Amino acid sequence: MVLLFSLLAVFLYSMYIFLWLLYDGMVDNIMQEVSVEKNILLSLHTIFGGFMLVLIGIELLRAMKIYLKENLVHAEVVILVAIIGLSRHIIDLKLDKDPLYFAGLGILIVCIVGSYYLIRESSKKKTINNVD
Repeated sequence: MVLLFSLLAVFLYSMYIFLWLLYDGMVDNIMQEVSVEKNILLSLHTIFGGFMLVLIGIELLRAMKIYLKENLVHAEVVILVAIIGLSRHIIDLKLDKDPLYFAGLGILIVCIVGSYYLIRESSKKKTINNVD
């Protein structure tokens, strides 16, 4: 239970920091004349990366809540957190890497999303079989 509350405290703190940075960035952009398109894209990139971090926190809280209630780790939630984390990594990615690195990331995305799809389909079949 202490772990859940500490994770909740970290999540609330990061949410506060994210909202403060979002507000501060909006005020700065209003006060200054934005003439360079790159500055707008950079601030949007930072905001979207922060939003993805908040989503990861929400999914981790959900996973911890399920674990504490049922003493069971749902693979679906863990894979969903991995998908969100990988998406955030791709958003923050610099393009100066080796092309093989990008191919590896693509293969990793396909494998994780495929495993998520298979888990969802198997859980749908289990619920259909349990209803009958």
